[in-house]
Amino acid sequence: MSPAEQPDAHHPTARPTGAPGQVAREVAGASGPADVRSLADILAVAPWTDLEQHIDKLRERVDRAVLASHARREQLRAEILAENPDLRSLIRRPSLEASAWARDLLRTGVVAAADGTLAAVPLLSGTKIQIGVVVVTNTGESVRLVTRVFEHELAAQGNTAREFFDNMRKVHGGSNLASRALMLFGERQILLSQDADWRLIHGELIPYELRTGVGLPRENLPPVFELTRRYVADQRFIAVSESPEDLDVLNAGAILEPGEYIELRTLSDDLTTFLDGDSDTGVTKAGFNTVDRKKFRGFIGEVGPEVTIVLVKAGHRPFLLECHRERVEQAAALFLADALWTRGLREAAATATARGFPFHLDLADAVARTMFRAGEFRDFVEARLMELGVENGLVDLDPRRTRG
Repeated sequence: MSPAEQPDAHHPTARPTGAPGQVAREVAGASGPADVRSLADILAVAPWTDLEQHIDKLRERVDRAVLASHARREQLRAEILAENPDLRSLIRRPSLEASAWARDLLRTGVVAAADGTLAAVPLLSGTKIQIGVVVVTNTGESVRLVTRVFEHELAAQGNTAREFFDNMRKVHGGSNLASRALMLFGERQILLSQDADWRLIHGELIPYELRTGVGLPRENLPPVFELTRRYVADQRFIAVSESPEDLDVLNAGAILEPGEYIELRTLSDDLTTFLDGDSDTGVTKAGFNTVDRKKFRGFIGEVGPEVTIVLVKAGHRPFLLECHRERVEQAAALFLADALWTRGLREAAATATARGFPFHLDLADAVARTMFRAGEFRDFVEARLMELGVENGLVDLDPRRTRG
């Protein structure tokens, strides 16, 4: 997905249940209490300096910090596995048969991946948005592209001046959430409409923006529920989160070697935390009324146990993967094959890759960013503003865009 502002709330993370669900917390607890110091303490050891003094021996200071971080991670892995011997039995690699299946699928099957990009131009009365979605379909010998574009203005309405300005506050406050929800839903809906043996989703199966209902849960949640049910019924999907915000999960990656994976929890855990909140992680409960809350909880019970959340590592960095509970090994094998074998790397060469992310998702992202450049859409809208009248253009134009 193209970069955009994130919602104020934390991405929901789950309170673990059962042995696999405890992995992230156990890893986090093994590192001890956080080293919290006052600003005065920090400045005492790293005072403000002039530029010349700062540059002097900068390389040595950075190298020392990086090497210390790497050494600490190796130490943590050894400590965690020694103190929790049962964890080793939970860490797995895809079997040779599963790995061969994944390579054969990428050679002769149909694998589809989707990604989108969002361009938003703020105007006085709302936001002009353009969303582009690209689906990359690999049929073994050829790659096919499907592109879809959505363009609309999220504008304030009102019969009187007071109504207009009251609604304008709501539009400006919710336009980012609404536009991202439109993009994320569009990616998943368009991807599901394509014929494929397996589908790769960029991000969570149900991202935060779609869980909220975008201010109208009664109207907006049912389509999200139905789309999710269709993915779960099909079973052959992988949803990959590129930048998980859960530090416990990132730290849990220290116990994995490239090519390994471990089951962490189910989607029920994540959605329940989103719905009810979690004081331990600072997640506030969803702002639903009683009826919407009951419907959301019923949905959790229906699809949550069917989706497993897995931590997998193809290179140096771990990624979260959501898949059907009956296809965990297949999903992990396909993730690793697309991240390594498709790029011409052998599994034994996993440590040589800095990315370790599925190739087809990267390809969809690159095509989307090339075909639907946010800057070009913004420049076009701003040019039209000025062409239609300098005065009107200067009123709507973001003042920061007029800097010299």
